[in-house]
Amino acid sequence: MAGLRNESEQEPLLGDTPGSREWDILETEEHYKSRWRSIRILYLTMFLSSVGFSVVMMSIWPYLQKIDPTADTSFLGWVIASYSLGQMVASPIFGLWSNYRPRKEPLIVSILISVAANCLYAYLHIPASHNKYYMLVARGLLGIGAGNVAVVRSYTAGATSLQERTSSMANISMCQALGFILGPASTDEAQVPQGNIDQVAVVAINVLFFVTLFIFALFETIITPLTMDMYAWTQEQAVLYNGIILAALGVEAVVIFLGVKLLSKKFAQ
Repeated sequence: MAGLRNESEQEPLLGDTPGSREWDILETEEHYKSRWRSIRILYLTMFLSSVGFSVVMMSIWPYLQKIDPTADTSFLGWVIASYSLGQMVASPIFGLWSNYRPRKEPLIVSILISVAANCLYAYLHIPASHNKYYMLVARGLLGIGAGNVAVVRSYTAGATSLQERTSSMANISMCQALGFILGPASTDEAQVPQGNIDQVAVVAINVLFFVTLFIFALFETIITPLTMDMYAWTQEQAVLYNGIILAALGVEAVVIFLGVKLLSKKFAQ
């Protein structure tokens, strides 16, 4: 039994069809290299996605004011919320898509959407009018492109053995964390703060941001294998239900962003 268990732990979940287990066929070296090539491409994809998100995150408000002076903080709230709204809509769609079609299809489409959204964001200053609405669309499309997280996790979980899975999931989270760290550090210009800085508020924001990303990384690392083990979900069910969970989190994020917008108006008066 111990030998059978060790052998099964070394077998990847993905076979010729989604969810199949090819226990009686030894993995060839070509297949091993192929699946790890795909996994490393996903590492790079998650890293670049996080870099793009973190680079843009801090510059949204100055960029919005520059391209469209008519935009106010109220509209900024909608711009930020549109990302979560796009991710909320796309996550279950990509999850359902990957249940019936090869996972590479939603992954490729989501990457193309992200590339198009970043190109649109980069050239928002070109249109003569309504620039703030173009930014709203660009951020929404970026959120749609980010809806592939559950598919990435599910593919990685299915393409690795039990012995490989934990470290692979941790590597994905590490790539995301590195993207969040290196993204803001890629700017060459430092803005000089004006007026006095509330040091307590700055520390509190950094602590809260750290806790948020810590929980996010933990959730992203273990959610797919954990739900498959705890609830006996298949790979297809894990992708679909985890996509619904991410969609619910997107709804929560939209509500929180809108609430912060309303509260900031109330306390600013």
